[in-house]
This record gives sequence, structure tokens and C-alpha cells, in this order.
Amino acid sequence: MRFFCETNLLLLLCFCYGNNCLEVVDDSSQKTVEKQSTEFKPNEEFIAFSPFMQLFSDGYFDDILGTVVQAVKSLDENMGEEPDMKTCRKQWLTFINDLQSQPYALRMADSWGRKQSGILDGNVEWMGNYHECIEAKGPDFNGKWCQAFMDHKHEPNMDQLSRPPSVGICVPSGCSENSITKIFHEILSFKSNIKTGNTTLLNVQCPLTTEQLEWTTADTLGIAVTCVVIVLNLIGTFVDFITRRNNAKDKKVSERTDNYATKSQPMKRPRLLKMVLCFSMISNGEKLLTTNYSGGSLGILNGIRFLSTAWVALGHVFVDTQIGTVYLLSSTRYLKSKIIFMPIINFYYSVDTFFLLGGLLVSYLGMKQLTNTNGRMNILMSYIHRFIRITPVYAYVILFSMGILKWFGSGPQWSNFPVLPHYVCQDCMAWCWYLAVDMQFYLLTPFILLATYRWPRVGISLMVFFTIASMAVCGILSALGPIQPPVIVNSQSIGLLDAVSDIPTYDMKFRYDIYFLPWVRLHVYMIGMLTGYVLFATKGKLTIPKWLVVLGWLTSAGSCFAIIFGLYPQTSTDTDLDTGLAIIYNTFEKPVYGLCLSWVIIACTSGYGGPVTKFLNWKIFNPLSRLTFSFYLIHLLVLMWYFLNRNNMIHCQTIDFIFIYIGSFLISLALAFLLCLTIEWPTMELAKVLLPSKRGDPSDRDGKSDQKKLLKQQ
Repeated sequence: MRFFCETNLLLLLCFCYGNNCLEVVDDSSQKTVEKQSTEFKPNEEFIAFSPFMQLFSDGYFDDILGTVVQAVKSLDENMGEEPDMKTCRKQWLTFINDLQSQPYALRMADSWGRKQSGILDGNVEWMGNYHECIEAKGPDFNGKWCQAFMDHKHEPNMDQLSRPPSVGICVPSGCSENSITKIFHEILSFKSNIKTGNTTLLNVQCPLTTEQLEWTTADTLGIAVTCVVIVLNLIGTFVDFITRRNNAKDKKVSERTDNYATKSQPMKRPRLLKMVLCFSMISNGEKLLTTNYSGGSLGILNGIRFLSTAWVALGHVFVDTQIGTVYLLSSTRYLKSKIIFMPIINFYYSVDTFFLLGGLLVSYLGMKQLTNTNGRMNILMSYIHRFIRITPVYAYVILFSMGILKWFGSGPQWSNFPVLPHYVCQDCMAWCWYLAVDMQFYLLTPFILLATYRWPRVGISLMVFFTIASMAVCGILSALGPIQPPVIVNSQSIGLLDAVSDIPTYDMKFRYDIYFLPWVRLHVYMIGMLTGYVLFATKGKLTIPKWLVVLGWLTSAGSCFAIIFGLYPQTSTDTDLDTGLAIIYNTFEKPVYGLCLSWVIIACTSGYGGPVTKFLNWKIFNPLSRLTFSFYLIHLLVLMWYFLNRNNMIHCQTIDFIFIYIGSFLISLALAFLLCLTIEWPTMELAKVLLPSKRGDPSDRDGKSDQKKLLKQQ
């Protein structure tokens, strides 16, 4: 029975692999025995179209197995210099011989990637079966999965792809990347002389399996910090539980004895107890999950914040899904051809929402603080509070992604995951560029606020000046480039980029970047500060004539619709905007969006929002908005974990996109709650206990004013 099964498997492989079924090499006699089967003759037109694709089409595997013998023989003269080639040659020949009778060899052969349909639509990454390969156990070696990348720039109809075609191969574990590369160069040389013309091997990458990953200092430090966090939260929760139980007992006793004095004079807690209770998951959970909000009319900011976070996540899912999809070109063409997807392609405006909200809250709270303290502001303490607000959870996410995270998955792309955060960490974890820019704006704001408090016209003039200057910089850079609007640039390249692109030089950033740099983002932040000042000066109750209300809503809605959907003719056809129009668009797009959002905020807080105000004031947004910062830090890690943990590329249709978005969003939300509960919220509470307030008033630490409530949102 075993012989029957193995024979059928071998026949099946022969049927799948094509012409010369198999060349079996007897290592002892060095003779080749050839078994014939029906010859497969590929379409000559297809061969001319794509040498690489024909190389790995039907009938390629037996050519490789036969040619590898010639390849390793041709490299014999270098084996004295490269001992690993001897081991590789021996294991290759053992593997080829065992194909006749050993199941492990059949599994290795079966796990190779093969030609698939949809090549013209971008399906050029044939991963094979990673787990089938690494689970194959030979006599003195195991299966080793590698990925061979081929040059495609000179192949017709494939020059649109920025990432090279590749195929998954299963080789003996004793072969290094260098050995496999040399063998494949020989194979390609042989094949090019016979069938395919010029096909160039770029490189061969053999990712480490989870068992081969090394334990690093980041792992040790990550485990240690995680244990400390867990212990602190357990202690804080236990102490809080005991304290609450004792307070409940005291309350019952006081009710029996009618000890009103005891009830009216609660015992003051020592500082150490306050510090321990900062880590109580009971107290922090109650604060995080409460739907109550005491910030007055500015509660609409919670709805805006959460919806913008969901918009950011939607855009990132769109980008990452295109990177991991099978039919790369057809998928992006379909998404860009539908106008309904423009808000997803244009998700970049969601970032401007956070810049505007940051400027608004700093201005509104800062002016209230200066009014309460007669113009006094502890600038240094403001910076320290800001640093402590952001750094602990941010640092933990970096540490976790650099170390512990790599032990949570496996797959052909997984070993790239630990490298990826390390790479982008040098550039502020890529998606965290916003934090760096926002911090630079925050360093500037105290001086503008002091000027506004003492000389209102001077402060307002400064805000207007910085807004106009930032717009001018965007226009000048657009003209010097010339630079197309970011949505056109990104839509033309989306889905066609590698997971990690080359980092541009500083000269390139300063000359051509109108997206990341502070001076091209300052205008929206200043518009936010002006909006905050208007809310402060009018106490959130600006009187607006009815005709102006109608005009404001129509103008705001029309302007937002225009900037989000207006470039659909260009994005759907991958064409550029006229240079003059591109300059105008780049100059005004973000400020216009900021002004539209400012109108929504002012109108809603002043009582002219109607159903919009009711929706944005929905109580469910209050707890969800408290999770947005932690969500922002980890949601891309969750997406990368999903895509890099897959064994194969995905065929992403609209329904797949929806499920990926909802699934990743809910998982990120749950993890964000865990981060908030154990790290972000405890460190904020601890800062309030240990540090004086920004304005130097100790009594403000335990205050429940709307300033303190809103401050946690910054």
C-alpha cells in the first residue's frame, strides 16, 4: 500500500511538472537515468512575453533538478574556498535521489511555487507552501524555504511593477543563500541558452523560521518591562479592591451610628497610596469606559476624533491590502475606477483633523489657564507633562515591536516583521511621524498664547501670519518640483510599492516633501488655534444669523466634497494635474479642509449643528475617543501581523477588504484598551500625583474642571 501511494504521488508530480518527468541521479555512479513522459510545449508567444514566467511554468521543475547537477559540478572548482557548497551539493543530490521513494522529498518538491493565472494583472509572487517545506525532514537535513527574485524591468507589460516577480523554492537546509544564488545563476544560464533568452536573478532570500530567531536584548528588556507593568497593575488593583471594601464597611458603620462628621470629612490618602492606586485596573477601567463627559459643548470633539481615527485605519487597510493582494494591478485599477472609493484613497485628510484638534485644544485650554492665573504659565512644566503624556506607551510599543512581537507568528514573510519595525524606527516608526511634527508645534504654542493673552491682536496676527507662510511654502515647493497633489502621487503608486521603500535623502525631503514636514502642516494647526481662540472668546456660544448658518453648511459641505472627490478624473486614469492647477491645489487643499472642519466645530458648539451635533455628541464616542492614541500606535502593527503571517498572498475583493478592516479594527481596539488600561492611563494619573500642575496651582491636580477632562484628549 505504501509503495502504491508513493508511486501515485510520483506519477502525479510527473503529470504536473511536464515534459522530462524526472532525472534521478545515482550519487555512487554519477549516472543519470531519464524517465520520459508526454512533452509539454509552452506557447511561443508567452515565452517571448516573459522569460521568467516560462522558466517557472509547467515543466520547469525537472529542468531545475537536472540542471542543478550540472550547476554544482561547474562550481566544484570553487568548493575549496566555499565549504558550504560541498554540503549543499551533497544534500541536493540526496534530495534528488530520494524523490524516487521518500515522502519528505516529494513534500519538498510539492511545496515549490508554480505558475498561476493572472500574471498580466500582477500575480507574480508564487509563494508555494512554506509550512509543507519546513516540515519536511530528510536524513540529515530539513526543508528550507527561500524566495528567488527575478529582474523584470525589461519584460514587456511588467515594468509597472516596482517589486520584482518571485517564486518560493524549497531547498536542503545545508544550502546558504550564496550557494543557492550561484546554483540558480547556473540554472538560468542553462535555461537562457535553451529557451528563455535573458532572465536575471536579482537575489535569493531565505527567511529565518521562528525556531531560528535569536533572543536579543530587546526581548529581555521587553519581557522585564511587561512583567513590571503586570505586577504594578495587579498590586494597584488589589490595593484598590481592599480600599473600596474597607470604605464600604466604614460607610455602613457610619450610617448605623449617624456619624455625619465622618461622612463629611473623608480621610486624606498618603501620596504613596495615591501612586499605587494609579495602577488600579478597576479605577482606570471605570474612567476609560464611562460615557459621561464634563467638557461641556466641546464633547463633539470626541466624535470627530474617533471617526477620524477610523478613517486613518481605513486608509491604512486599503494601502496594506493592496501590498498583500494577488492580482495587484487589477485590484488597484478596480478600486481607483470607482468614485465611491475616493474617501478611502483620500484618507490623508484625516491627519489634518488631528493637527486642527491639537491646535484647538492647546489654544482653548491655554487661554483659559492664562485667564485663571492672570497670565502666568509654567512653560517647562507644560513640556514635561506633554512628554510624559506621550512617551511611556509610545516607548513600550516600540520596545514590544522590536523584541517580543517576533515570537507571535510564522510564515514566509514573518521573519521580515522583526526587521521592519527596526528599520522604520529610525524614521520615527514611519506612521508616528505625526507625533514628531505635533510636538514641534506644541513647543511653539506657549509663546503665541502669551502674546495672544497680553496683546490679542498681536497673537491673532501671528497665527494668521504662520498660516499664510505655511501655505506659501506649499505653493513654492509645488512650483519648484513641480509636485503633484499627494493623492495623485500615492494613487499612481499604491499597491505597487514594496513593504519598505527606500528612505529619501534629506535634500529630497526638503525640496519635494509637502506632506510630512512641519512647515507644510503648520497652516492647519494655526487654523485650529484660531478656532480655539474664537471658542474661548465667545465661550462656545457664537451668535450667527440664519442665512449665514445655511451658507456656512453649504459651503463647508461643498468644499469638502470638492477636495475629496475633485481629483477623481486624475486618480482613475493615472494622469497628472496641470502644473498650475497642482500648485493652487497643493496650496489651498489642507487649509480649506481645516476651515470646513472649524466651521463644523463652531456651528455645533454654538447650537447650529442640529442632527450633526446630536450624532457627534453620541455618548459611545466618549470612551472610544480615549482609546484613539493607543489605537493609532498599534493598528498598523496588527495589520502587518496579519499580512506577514499569511502563507500565501490574498485575492482581495471588496468583501475581503471589508472583513479585513472590521476584523483588524476590532482587534486593534481591544489591544488599545489593554494598553490604555495598563500603561497610558496609569502614567497620566501618576504624573498628576508626582508633578505640579502646568499653572503651578496644586489644587488643580484633583480638579474636575473641563480643562482637566479635555487635557487628557491632547
